[in-house]
Amino acid sequence: MERHIHFQDFEKSFWQLSRKMENVWKEIYTKTFPGSQSRIMYLLEQNGPLRMSDLANELHITAGAVTTASNILIKNEYIMRLRNDEDRRVVHLDLTEKGRSKLNELRETGKEMMKLVFKDLSDEELKNMLAAFKQASANIDSMQDPQSQRK
Repeated sequence: MERHIHFQDFEKSFWQLSRKMENVWKEIYTKTFPGSQSRIMYLLEQNGPLRMSDLANELHITAGAVTTASNILIKNEYIMRLRNDEDRRVVHLDLTEKGRSKLNELRETGKEMMKLVFKDLSDEELKNMLAAFKQASANIDSMQDPQSQRK
């Protein structure tokens, strides 16, 4: 019974912390890249050059919305258009060096915020949290692995 009560408290605290951290990260990124701009930057960083139509599909927004957001990013020199030599109608978007640098800067700001959030935890407490997160992640992986479901 006591474990059940602790787990309920844990679950509530976990979701509160998750929402608060999500808001911290959103605030960091949306100051520089409002709206879909931050998601475009993220996708280009993760995937490399993408066509506008691919971005629109991935973000579930219209091609016009991608064009509007990307024009602002291009104007600010965070991304650039790349034309296809074989088919000039095909346009890809990619990060510029300035864009990569800005994302790294924002990520460092986020890391500093994370340090502030957990500043009062001892090294041992951080080590225990890390072990718990790794175990929870492994549990999720095994739940999603069809082979482990048969065991």
